[in-house]
Amino acid sequence: MKITDILAVAGKPGLYQVLASGSASIVVESMLDGKRSSVPGTARVSNLADITMYTQNEDLPLLDILNRMHKEQEGASGPSHKDTAQNIRDFVDGIVPELDHDRVYQSDLKKLVQWYNLLVSKGAFPLEAPESDKEDSTKAEPKAGAKKEKKAAKNAGAQKPAAKKPTAKKSAAKKSAVKTPTKK
Repeated sequence: MKITDILAVAGKPGLYQVLASGSASIVVESMLDGKRSSVPGTARVSNLADITMYTQNEDLPLLDILNRMHKEQEGASGPSHKDTAQNIRDFVDGIVPELDHDRVYQSDLKKLVQWYNLLVSKGAFPLEAPESDKEDSTKAEPKAGAKKEKKAAKNAGAQKPAAKKPTAKKSAAKKSAVKTPTKK
């Protein structure tokens, strides 16, 4: 399963799989109960591929953490998100020892464990990286015609006419008051 197909919606529990997206809303299916719903475009939606966690060095993508958890657990689920705070912290520290506990809260760890267990129950592993990352790592040379496309885009931008500045219009009273001198 691609991680870009999985969303977290603010204010709603669990994770959602994207079924279709439009200009005004996204049709999703809950991974908890399988119900389909429409999420408006104004809702705060996070793609799991965009989520990172604070570590002592650089932020670590959630994809890497979830895949580490799956590898460490050998496909089995982890502790429940309702388990004690210390058990959840010990579980996550065993997998991500470089986690920055000053910036990662216990609620974040609970959510991580809950999401991991949900993804395991749905058979979503191994999670695949987004397409853009795969293209970046496998792309040795630019596509044929990429230079032409860039040049055409650059030329198209150069051919745009300059925007006209608005001119101040004289009122009709001023136009009639100003007369040009006539020769006799």
